[in-house]
Amino acid sequence: MIRVQNNSAAQVCRVLVGLFAGMAVSAGAEAQGLGVQPVPANPDAPSSVPASIAPAAPSVNGVPEGDFFTFGQPLKPFGDALANNGVYLKGFWQSTLFSNPSGGVQRGTIGYDEAYFGADFDLQKMAGLTGSVIHFSIDSRFGGMPQGVNNFGGSDAGYLQGTGPDNQTRLNELTWDQHLFDDKIRFVVGRTSLADYFATSDLYCQFQIGTCGNIGPFTWSADSNSTFWPIATWAGEVAYFPTPEVYIRVGASESDPYQYTGGGFVWNGGWSTSHATGVFLPVEVGYQEDAATTRYAGRYDIGFTYDSSNFADERYNTQGGLLAYSGGTPMSDGSASTIYLQAEKMVWRPDPSKPQGLSLFASAQFATSGHPLVQSFYQVGAVLHGTFPGRPNDIAAIDFQANIFNPRASDYVNDEIAAQGLSGNVPNDEELLETNYSVELAPGIQIKPYAIYIFHPDQNLFDVTPNPKVTYAFETGLRLTIALNDVLGLPKFFRPD
Repeated sequence: MIRVQNNSAAQVCRVLVGLFAGMAVSAGAEAQGLGVQPVPANPDAPSSVPASIAPAAPSVNGVPEGDFFTFGQPLKPFGDALANNGVYLKGFWQSTLFSNPSGGVQRGTIGYDEAYFGADFDLQKMAGLTGSVIHFSIDSRFGGMPQGVNNFGGSDAGYLQGTGPDNQTRLNELTWDQHLFDDKIRFVVGRTSLADYFATSDLYCQFQIGTCGNIGPFTWSADSNSTFWPIATWAGEVAYFPTPEVYIRVGASESDPYQYTGGGFVWNGGWSTSHATGVFLPVEVGYQEDAATTRYAGRYDIGFTYDSSNFADERYNTQGGLLAYSGGTPMSDGSASTIYLQAEKMVWRPDPSKPQGLSLFASAQFATSGHPLVQSFYQVGAVLHGTFPGRPNDIAAIDFQANIFNPRASDYVNDEIAAQGLSGNVPNDEELLETNYSVELAPGIQIKPYAIYIFHPDQNLFDVTPNPKVTYAFETGLRLTIALNDVLGLPKFFRPD
């Protein structure tokens, strides 16, 4: 995405150490116990099978209403025994069929897969450390096109769940999670991604475009060098809750795009900061209502991000010439910052004792300094949980996104077109519309047909020659998700947001 130049990474360590110094020694302070709690409103990301904020559907002959079968929780006794000793297993399997039958850069159909597995270790049960948890997870991706599916539609913004940035097995998370002072302060530090804590919403998990939970990996990473799921770097965040509804969240991580093609493990320099380009600092302030006690719960937040990386210019070299014609070293643009806003609201919930409900959401992100790739981003959508009579666990969803690009980025694509001797250009905006329908076959097993329409793809790709005749792309497919905890009856560890 954005071309960058390396800065010294020493500031990364200084910021992380300064942010979390002294907090680890407070593990014995008063804290709210973590673990299994009734019907969590925010299950541990990435929950690929959507979770309702309402009670589960009633069972009919042992099978949840609307489901076709159940495996009967065969590993529940084993999982309960582990949980009693503080060990909570987790995992899912996801297979996606993707096709670009019309428009875009190339036609084709591929399949790709993702496997996620790990465990949460409750140190209160294991060692008497109140409010202390270790989170560990690994993500593996294979099949399809190793670099993702962007080359089909010609859109960087059309990044899809479970694919890219390449095929390999990664350390997704290894963190210490601490809750202090009756749960008014929470902090996490270790190998993780701040995209899992900032600019998030469970509703985003319903869509194929993007990654589960975050405002959008393209927007997030295009305007910074901060990684997104499933890539982990050295990072940490602190959240303060002056009231149960109000929170202030501050984080720091290394900016390290090198990790996109790395495994994130300790060997081969995977935990080194030598490839860091700078430090990434997000801040978020929000208000969230408890969905368990509020019939029409909502959540609203505003955030700010700053990346100290010395970003390379999208269009010009150090001599002021055009990169598409002259090549050379890109001009330095300095650091970059953004501001984002998010809102979501349950607007229809006819019976609080049943799963049905309609939620609306909206978000926006704006570049406030530097020359990042995306100048502004807008998103609106709706998620309907419980669709037709007898289908209380099915979900229908629709999402519209608009990206306004930095003119230098769009002009660079147009320069490449002209350098080939072609006529025409690409606009500096791109819109995406997705609609999908999730069918719950059994507890933990979901199949989701989806359709995506991309208006004038940006073609901001490294390995595809821009084509001014590409004005749209239509993508469609099917995703199968198997959430192992629900299928096998393994207890889930409740991880508050």
